[in-house]
Amino acid sequence: MGNLPVAYVYLTGYNLRVLTLLLTMQLNISQTAQAEIDLPVPHHFARGCPRSVRMDIDNLMLAIEAIDLQAIEAMLALVPQLKLEAVIPNRVSFWRLRNANPLRRNYQRSNLGWEELRALVKLVCTMSQQFNTILRLLVTTHQQVAENKIEALGLQQSQFYLDLYVERFSSLYLSRMRSPSPLSKADIKELGLQLLTQLLFASGTAGELRLWHSLFDGATA
Repeated sequence: MGNLPVAYVYLTGYNLRVLTLLLTMQLNISQTAQAEIDLPVPHHFARGCPRSVRMDIDNLMLAIEAIDLQAIEAMLALVPQLKLEAVIPNRVSFWRLRNANPLRRNYQRSNLGWEELRALVKLVCTMSQQFNTILRLLVTTHQQVAENKIEALGLQQSQFYLDLYVERFSSLYLSRMRSPSPLSKADIKELGLQLLTQLLFASGTAGELRLWHSLFDGATA
């Protein structure tokens, strides 16, 4: 991969088979000694996983896909490493979990079980940890764009990476969700940018617990 910036490598799809292999190897090493984290179900959601949570967790995975189009393959490779085979035994079951999002074109009209949600949270956080560098770059660039600092700091290349991510996220969102979309193009762009910040928080210390609680913040039973 030489000296190519990490953002270029992921967002432009350079040598993705090698990247996925390296990612799998890194995760195999880093996850071995990871302790199990308790993710408690809020008592007022005993009837099942809220609609908004099912939407949010799927959108987070969509944002990960926008960073690396091979992310699904990487997540499936993670399943046995994270001991999630009982919840996600194969590709079809993973697809069904993603389609618990009520805005999906192929919505399955089914709920997510709590163990299923925990498995998806674990996948999102593990992927976010690996994408920490690119997530920091994209979030920081978004802040600099908002403050009109891109030209002054000579960060046009970083803005290119951010624009590429937004374009890819928007395309994925429109292709996966039902039509017509309840969100405008501007809303989809804003959603994609918000998800970057959420993924960055999920990549840090106690990321699983922080993401778990954030999913239920503001949700209704």
